[in-house]
Amino acid sequence: MDLAPPPLSAARKASLAQYGVDQWGRGFLQCSAAGTLEFCAPGLPPVDLHHLAAGLAARGVRPPLVVRFPTMIHERMERLAQAFAEAATEFEYPGAHQGVYPLKVNARRSVVDAVAAVRPRLGFGLEAGSKPELLLAMSQPVVPGTLLLVNGFKDHELLRMAFHAAELGHDVVVVLESVPETRRFLDVTAEEAWVARPRLGLRAKLDTRGSGRWHRSSGEASKFGLSSAEILAACRILDEGGCLDRLVLLHFHIGSQITQIKRIKRAVREATRTYAALRSGRCTALAYLDLGGGIGVDYDGSRTSYASSANYTLEEYARQVVYEVGAVVEETKVPAPTIVTESGRAMVASHAVTITDLREVQGDLPEIPPPAEGEHRVVVELREVLAEISSKNYEEYFHDAVDFREEAFHLFLAGVLRLEERAAADALFAHIREKTRRIVANLAEPSEEIAEQLERASRKYLANFSIFQSLPDAWSVGQVFPAAPLSRHDRRPTVRAQIVDITCDSDGCVHTFAHPDENLSELPLHPSDNADPYYLGFFMTGAYQDALAAAHNLFGRGHEVVVRPSGDVPPLPGMERLDLDGTIVDVKVGATASTMLEAMDHDIDSLLAQLRDRHLPVETTLGKPWALGLLQSYPYLAR
Repeated sequence: MDLAPPPLSAARKASLAQYGVDQWGRGFLQCSAAGTLEFCAPGLPPVDLHHLAAGLAARGVRPPLVVRFPTMIHERMERLAQAFAEAATEFEYPGAHQGVYPLKVNARRSVVDAVAAVRPRLGFGLEAGSKPELLLAMSQPVVPGTLLLVNGFKDHELLRMAFHAAELGHDVVVVLESVPETRRFLDVTAEEAWVARPRLGLRAKLDTRGSGRWHRSSGEASKFGLSSAEILAACRILDEGGCLDRLVLLHFHIGSQITQIKRIKRAVREATRTYAALRSGRCTALAYLDLGGGIGVDYDGSRTSYASSANYTLEEYARQVVYEVGAVVEETKVPAPTIVTESGRAMVASHAVTITDLREVQGDLPEIPPPAEGEHRVVVELREVLAEISSKNYEEYFHDAVDFREEAFHLFLAGVLRLEERAAADALFAHIREKTRRIVANLAEPSEEIAEQLERASRKYLANFSIFQSLPDAWSVGQVFPAAPLSRHDRRPTVRAQIVDITCDSDGCVHTFAHPDENLSELPLHPSDNADPYYLGFFMTGAYQDALAAAHNLFGRGHEVVVRPSGDVPPLPGMERLDLDGTIVDVKVGATASTMLEAMDHDIDSLLAQLRDRHLPVETTLGKPWALGLLQSYPYLAR
């Protein structure tokens, strides 16, 4: 996508580089003249994210919220199809390519509808790995020439659903992942005279392993798949059951977010060899080679083999795949298979931004009390350090301050130091540490030891969201997401802070932020200003976060905001269409306290009835019985 951002001032350029936006946001983010971040999605004018969040808040739609740009999904799907088309032309590959969207990556209605909108034009199929996913896939319009792949564990009921999907006109391919599944498929085939039957695939368990965070899900110890011996056994069983002619696809998957292109090349070569051997034998109906998912998303902009990056582009991926498949096909003289990819992360990750607002600052500098008569020596010493520390003596004086603070702590434990004196010592040390931080920031070669000590003492900004709900991968598997404030990029950030959520869990903290040079343990931020809302965006949250979101503390999903081109499709059921100064958005209100309690099997009407009927003798500050005061304070309880 070609962007024409306004010329950047030195301050804005430095700010974008500080967060890495100029690298990980390349192609979809730019900075306005006012210092706000603008999202640039195909078919839309740049959308000012700060103004969008402020405009929604004025309409009562306050963070946390997820903003989606469906045309970003269209662009990624088009780019994937184009990359394989160009690679086929370059290497004169006679086979085709078909992209497939795996519903497990994000089954949210707005996402699935975005995929469905371009499926007929781009020829993309769907993949389901469970009964609900298969039901969702079956309900989608039949697109001739596209596959409906069925993966995952398959009992008799799921296999029957696959047969019904074939009867509805879908080109269903059931990918068998074990020898028992092969026998179950034959059992279901024999149950009745089906009007239509699915075709079949086999999932190969390759020796080649992926790379990155999910590499353990591949290789010899992977959860699913057939070894070479099991592949041959499954083929014999299908042949005996008269179904070998329905075997059209060979599938493999070496993990999500594969970081190294060399692992992909080796896996493709191994799988193509297996495909060619089967196709040269009795499996003459084989026509598809399914590479599974795994195309890496460059979350940090470094384009390296780091777990949250990838050392290749989508175009390089397509070129390497087509070359490797083509080389084996040419050597073995088998018909070139249609190459199938299921890389949902690459399709949808970048379309979503999770926006929260910063509510409180924890660790702000405390006020230093004035000197008191008879003040303990250790407090006096700390006052002198604060007054005299400089770039010439900061190493000696900072170490002295650390010793004085430690002494103050032990004196307090021994009952020698009064609480007021300990509080003064803590406040003075906090100011010494902040002054030292400013000194170190301006030095070409600061003391590494002191820099490490300063890193351990960071401020915390309390953000209005739950990491378990909005960024579950950051908590569960250490996934690193890029983040940046949505405004003030024309000003230098003067605070470095961790982001903590509003849950009561100590794990509710974002410890690492993506950056192309070195991930940040703290985020550069601006001082708190209650007069001006300060919004923070977590980017590339469109893959898996919706599906894995947890209801810890009974915090439910935030508001969903879908930004659409003018005159696009009508709003989805349950969504309200708003026009915010020319930006057309559909809004779905997030979870309420009532819906979250009902999700945990509580009867909200019974709960409210108990509150209404509970007459306690305690009176509120309103001078009324407790229950009556509660109802007057919270009228929604009286429904």
